[in-house]
Amino acid sequence: MDSLKLIFLALLSILSVSEVKATYYRYSISYYEVIPLSDTVAFTPKKSDAIPNKGTGYVKHNALITQEGRVLGHVGGIYFYHGQDVIEDIVTITFSKDMRGIWCASSINLRGLWYMTPDGEADLNNQELAIVGGQGHFRGATGSVYYQRVQSQPQTVFFVTCDIYIPDFLFYGKAIEVDLDQQFKPDSKPQFLHGHGDLMIKGMIATA
Repeated sequence: MDSLKLIFLALLSILSVSEVKATYYRYSISYYEVIPLSDTVAFTPKKSDAIPNKGTGYVKHNALITQEGRVLGHVGGIYFYHGQDVIEDIVTITFSKDMRGIWCASSINLRGLWYMTPDGEADLNNQELAIVGGQGHFRGATGSVYYQRVQSQPQTVFFVTCDIYIPDFLFYGKAIEVDLDQQFKPDSKPQFLHGHGDLMIKGMIATA
């Protein structure tokens, strides 16, 4: 009898398995990020170090703008020096409530290493951070954010491009089987998913 029960339970567990496929939709947006002349110091090293800046942390609050000056949101976060020329960057990009569609009041979380010149005095011209999550419409987001420095004086300005991938799970049961073949297929957003046609602004790129 016990063996029959075990066989029955095994059959039930097999029959209960069904598929959930995941499609990843790609969103892209570009903007200018203005770096303030000075960031707020968050903390300083507890003891002196032979490498200047090592351990020093800063809080940032930078504007996201279009070429015409329209504010799209802001960048908030903290960064601190691993050494003279390497920074750990932890960032949240929050899009304005005034934006429409999928961008409105949503945010993406970034993390990665930011590199400086060997003397620790200036950013390198090209940087990349990883998208490690998000809030609002960007829950579960992955992707990358690319920075290109376009101005150094009187303050630093980066041209920033975000490539954001958002999972859209279609449930057919309880078990989850992720179809990763769909992850890097660009422009797969269906027409019924709103958020891009109303975003095209002169001086800014937005593609679905």
